[in-house]
Amino acid sequence: MANKKIEYEIGSGNVFKDLEIPNPEEYLAKTRLALIIYNIITEKKLKHSKAAAHLGISKQEIIALLNGRLDDFSMEHLFAMLRKLDRDIEIVVRERPADTPPAEINIFTVV
Repeated sequence: MANKKIEYEIGSGNVFKDLEIPNPEEYLAKTRLALIIYNIITEKKLKHSKAAAHLGISKQEIIALLNGRLDDFSMEHLFAMLRKLDRDIEIVVRERPADTPPAEINIFTVV
């Protein structure tokens, strides 16, 4: 079998930007926040109905959130859910050095 050259393109590191989705940095940040919420709910072994009640949302909303359907959730709403899950949130704003890629939003989890 002959070696075939496979064509590929290196991504930007943000799949939403690569797919040309509007506001890709915000969407990636919301996705990371939702993943943190998902991990906490999974870690606590909460059923959908109990997680929804704890977060003050409907069972349909918790299912949408856990499945990554985030259009109906603002970042503020996701922050509020993290607070209800007993998590502190820190926001750091700093100037971007001129020799670095465009400004972005980063979400980190500290264990």
